[in-house]
Amino acid sequence: MRVVRVDRLVVALSIFSGLLVSLGRSTQVYPQSSSGNGNLGLIPLLLLLLIFPFGISLVVQWMRAARLRFLSLIGLSICTMIYLVCGIFYQVEQFSQYQVFVKQQVRAENGTIDESYLTSITSVPSPYMNSQFFNSNTFLIYWASILLVASLIAWWTRNKSLLSDSDKRNTFPFEQ
Repeated sequence: MRVVRVDRLVVALSIFSGLLVSLGRSTQVYPQSSSGNGNLGLIPLLLLLLIFPFGISLVVQWMRAARLRFLSLIGLSICTMIYLVCGIFYQVEQFSQYQVFVKQQVRAENGTIDESYLTSITSVPSPYMNSQFFNSNTFLIYWASILLVASLIAWWTRNKSLLSDSDKRNTFPFEQ
């Protein structure tokens, strides 16, 4: 019963964070169409950062209630680390390609443009770049980060008296 309750909370939190990512993506503006209100995408970003520890706590509770085995936790940690490395490299590459694309588009539409303007609209906190921070890859990176931290916490703080015999054989020598 407890696992079902935690499952529902994890699903609700993932849906809520998905909605925040969608909201952040919808705040992107395009060159020459600025609202002048700054980057409204920082609001969903702040909320995502605030619910990050809550997500970790829920996933740790779920892992404990599900009694994931030692090898499962290690496997989950390794898989999420691999995804995080690949996903972050992909995201950095896509960001730099999109910066070049936006600069080319602005130059094509307006001819010669001030380089400081091009730099300002393609910088990290610019609302013109929100689609690069609020997309499905960053959503998966967000949840992979939660899973990685939660699996490491669950592994590090697991109750050794509740371990099965196979898990006791799979512990590191310094843990015995």
